Amino acid sequence: MSVDDNASRACDAKSVISSEVISVILDNWQSNPNFNISLTLAYFQTNSGQPKCTFWNMSRSAWDTNGCTLAIQGSNSSMCVCNHLTNFAILMSPWTENVDTTALDVISIVGCSISMLGLIITVVVHFHLWRYVRSDRVVILMNLSIALISSYAVFIGGVDRTENKALCTAIAVLLQYIYLVVFFLMLAEGIEIGITVPYVFVTKSRLKWILPAAWALPAVIVGVSMGVTKLEGFGNTKFCWLSMEGGLIWAFVAPAMLTILVNFVVLILVIRTMIRSKTLSEKSRSERSKAGVRCMCVLLPLMGCTWVIGLLYVNESMAWVQYVFAVCNSLQGLVIFVFHCVLNVQIRNALLKRKHRKQSKSLISTNSASFVSTRVTEEPVALPKINLSTAKRTPRGSLHSADDATGDVLQASGLTEIYNVDTLF
Repeated sequence: MSVDDNASRACDAKSVISSEVISVILDNWQSNPNFNISLTLAYFQTNSGQPKCTFWNMSRSAWDTNGCTLAIQGSNSSMCVCNHLTNFAILMSPWTENVDTTALDVISIVGCSISMLGLIITVVVHFHLWRYVRSDRVVILMNLSIALISSYAVFIGGVDRTENKALCTAIAVLLQYIYLVVFFLMLAEGIEIGITVPYVFVTKSRLKWILPAAWALPAVIVGVSMGVTKLEGFGNTKFCWLSMEGGLIWAFVAPAMLTILVNFVVLILVIRTMIRSKTLSEKSRSERSKAGVRCMCVLLPLMGCTWVIGLLYVNESMAWVQYVFAVCNSLQGLVIFVFHCVLNVQIRNALLKRKHRKQSKSLISTNSASFVSTRVTEEPVALPKINLSTAKRTPRGSLHSADDATGDVLQASGLTEIYNVDTLF
């Protein structure tokens, strides 16, 4: 137990030890996920300041309050309750957290569970409408959704299984691989959108190399990490994740930061292309701003830009960053479900097409025994006019307006609704 004259300040040089230092050794305490230990400690002297429950953090070589709370404060003694659970925020921060882990545990578990449900629905809906929505972007989205579902499941089910060292090491290796796959798939999504939006007439598919790379490169990084460290740093007594000691955490953070940087540049280019398109250039500044915000809401969860929040936590005064990070990223799957399933124009159109197809089949079946006569009109059909001055020729030789093509690509990317700013706002 330490005493500080300012309760809101972290344990620092001004804190003094105000009770006996207790060392407790328990066998297999990690096997109980709800483990708590209560200790009643008597003061060396009373009225010496505000007591604070702490433990000695071996990795920081300093007193730490993480996981310990002051349960009962008396005049001569206080009761401390400590646990050492983990939270979703450990994934990105290369610094030790000093926040309420219990709250982050709840946020992470609830958020991940909701995201898993949303992603499962997203995958089921897309496969149900596959013949109507199939495209390179949707294939990447399905791979990303499956990878995120796997990552959430492994995280919830295994990140705190520290009672078995071999199992914990395996879980840490699996988590590093699956989260790297998630980031490389988000990079693939960024590359796909970055190419198709500015260069609307590029028709060659990139899936033959982009998907194998997204699944294979993380395996190379994980393999190198395992070989260099000889599995040292994969899991510890607190959680089954990459250790901050020795810099192993950067084997995940560095590729993640590179992905975020590339996708951030792509996001800026896409927004600029969208704002300059003929459709939006004729709208007011307010409508263009709303469209830009809409575009960011659609693309941010796909490109992983919110993960950079985890790097902003540098001291206890910024503990709120960890909560923002846990909320944003544990709910990434839910946001993908909302913007790329519920609010997606392509999905709604596919549902209508499927409905009309069923109705047509039903009508044909009903009238199959009857002779149906049809009238064929010989009246000329008016063809749409094409402005040849603004049209471009595709590689297949057909004429197509450049601004219309940009809109078509944005529609294929799930961004059609940004042209209708009243859809969301």
